[in-house]
Amino acid sequence: MYAKKPMTILLFTIYLCGMAEKPSVKIADWYFKQFDYKRAIFHYEKALKKTKNRVYVLQRLADSYRLINNWEKAEPYYAELVKIQNANVINKLYYAEALRANQKYTEAKIYYKEYLTAVPSDNSVKSRLNGIDKVEQLSRDNGFYAVQNEDLINSEYSDFGVSFYNDTGIFFCSNRVPDAYVVHRDNWTHGNFLQIFQSYKNDSTGRLESPQMLTGRQPNRKFHEGTSSYNDKMKELYIDRSNYNGRRAFTSADKTVKLKIYKIVWLQDQNRWGDELVEAVPFNDKEYSVGHPSMSKDGKTLYFASDKPGGYGGVDLYVSTREIGGEWSTPINLGPKVNTSGDEMFPFIADDGTLYFASNGHVGLGGLDVYSTNMVKTGNKITNWTEPENLGYPINTNFDDFGYIIAKDNKRGYFVSNRPGGKGDDDIYSFIKRGVIFNGIVYDAATGLPIEGAQVVVKEEDIEKGKLKTGKEGDFIFPGTPGKTLKFYATAPGYMPAELSYQVKEKPELAKIPMVAEGGCNLEVTVLDKKNRDPLEGAKVKLTNIANNKEEVCTTNKDGKCIFAIEKDVNYRLEASKETGDPESKYLTVTTTLPNSCKTVPSTSYQTMELEKVKKGVAIKIENIYYDLDKWFIRPDAAKELDKLVKIMKDNPTMEIELSSHTDCRATAKYNMQLSSKRAESAVNYIASQGVEARRMIAAGYGETRLVNKCQCEGTFVVPCTEEQHQENRRTEFKILKF
Repeated sequence: MYAKKPMTILLFTIYLCGMAEKPSVKIADWYFKQFDYKRAIFHYEKALKKTKNRVYVLQRLADSYRLINNWEKAEPYYAELVKIQNANVINKLYYAEALRANQKYTEAKIYYKEYLTAVPSDNSVKSRLNGIDKVEQLSRDNGFYAVQNEDLINSEYSDFGVSFYNDTGIFFCSNRVPDAYVVHRDNWTHGNFLQIFQSYKNDSTGRLESPQMLTGRQPNRKFHEGTSSYNDKMKELYIDRSNYNGRRAFTSADKTVKLKIYKIVWLQDQNRWGDELVEAVPFNDKEYSVGHPSMSKDGKTLYFASDKPGGYGGVDLYVSTREIGGEWSTPINLGPKVNTSGDEMFPFIADDGTLYFASNGHVGLGGLDVYSTNMVKTGNKITNWTEPENLGYPINTNFDDFGYIIAKDNKRGYFVSNRPGGKGDDDIYSFIKRGVIFNGIVYDAATGLPIEGAQVVVKEEDIEKGKLKTGKEGDFIFPGTPGKTLKFYATAPGYMPAELSYQVKEKPELAKIPMVAEGGCNLEVTVLDKKNRDPLEGAKVKLTNIANNKEEVCTTNKDGKCIFAIEKDVNYRLEASKETGDPESKYLTVTTTLPNSCKTVPSTSYQTMELEKVKKGVAIKIENIYYDLDKWFIRPDAAKELDKLVKIMKDNPTMEIELSSHTDCRATAKYNMQLSSKRAESAVNYIASQGVEARRMIAAGYGETRLVNKCQCEGTFVVPCTEEQHQENRRTEFKILKF
């Protein structure tokens, strides 16, 4: 397929009569230089039996099979080449790639390492080597995608380059024979030249069907018409196609025809495509290819692939923005996070800003794999990209998987693969996302090192959803449904069982599960509801080593417990909190300090933390706040009680309160109002003197206006009360205004 090669389009060549009957290196070389690798292979294989220059022919055979993506046939030739003394070091890389593509991962690691010994600066190969250990995990079907071959539109030929057209249709390109008069051939693939087709979903079945070649004077003409991207806002269809005009193709210095990006406009008032097909970007060039366009939904940003000079090797991804006046800016390479010494192709920018692309240079299963990355912005400027994430099986296999696109609902889309079981060369597949990828890691709580081989049982709403084993990096992945809570139960030899509850968000996140080794210094924390003393499941407990500020975070299990590994003779700080899911209520965060919890090994220390559930605007009484008669100064015994509120305020640094003082009904209403106001202000001033910002508190004196019983002393309804009843009304309270 043309677009999986180094983005080169080949011209139809008239072969010299009789050449195929003279097997020789010279004839094979002629075909090789014409990029006709299949005929070159035929002659090289015959020549190999007779030639004296065996190493040269082996090299050409290995490279020919590699260039047509036949790694199975390329492998034995590269295997022989790497054993030759003073062999070209690049052959070790190609041999490693062949072994990886053929799922011989242990052997592939050996030759990746040998290549890196000679070329230690190739970071993308380092990444591929390190990623081989993740292959088992990536090849595991986690139930995240449901995949289906779109057999109603696929053919025995190559069908790829799929892009969306409005909400119900797609464009794609194919080298199926569209008509009897098409006689041009592509030397590289020996297939017909590519043409653009379109297909629509059947309303009743939801399946794509009845593909038709795009009609109109443009773009389907004499040579290749390839990958496209339609922008509904601008009514523009961007297409990569051969660099030709009419009947004439324009070759580069290496005698090949490169790709350029062209544009055609939909004439809405005439309900047809325009007749004019023009070069869409100023950076098209006959000496290198510019293709695989993908437009952002606002029509202002264009992502594309190119083998232009100055990249990181092979084909790289670039971005350009539409400037005032409609011209496209100078392309910017997406950088080393995305691009490698291999090939990065088929970009697709989703509506949510995620960039999907295909690569053979990142950690993968072999061949081209699909990856996702997100932009890192400083202000409005893209400054970097996140580490690309392999989408894993069943999107990726050890064959070529590419051309991933996803609809605006972020659930449905298409991709292309030449995996076995399809109808032809490259087939179009549809997929449905069943959730979001949940990433987890299990590690030793004391050392921070990953735990390989830990068993993780996953439950959703107490229904078991699967059992996993962690990889070499202690990692695992699992599909989750946004809004649902997943519970993970981890076990491993030599460790105490660990649990984690986690609410799945719309974006993939990393959940960390620390495991505590048996026989060391351990701390068991129990979190309870302060009112009813019931254990609180799902509370967050943070343990901080006071000496080095190292933090460990745990989520309590159904018994309200968390277990931590701690060090001997070290002071720790504990913090417990819990969300309620109700913006009007919350459990107040509580902290405490643990001095030298572990004095002997092995040992287990125990700590209980009580969390109080509070609501906004509901008064909470501060017990035992007393003042001298007719006074408002804070007595030492009152200070001890106010110190408890100081701690609450410091434990919950964003909380704002109203602190109020109340009197009983004795004395005049005016006097009581003045006295309570002075007492409230005095309490607020004391709390502020202990390091709490005064702006977070409001002082309020209510006098006798908010009696909690019927003890009235004035007016028509005087009620005689005992001293104890009057005491109930003399109180200090606080209510939360803001969490």
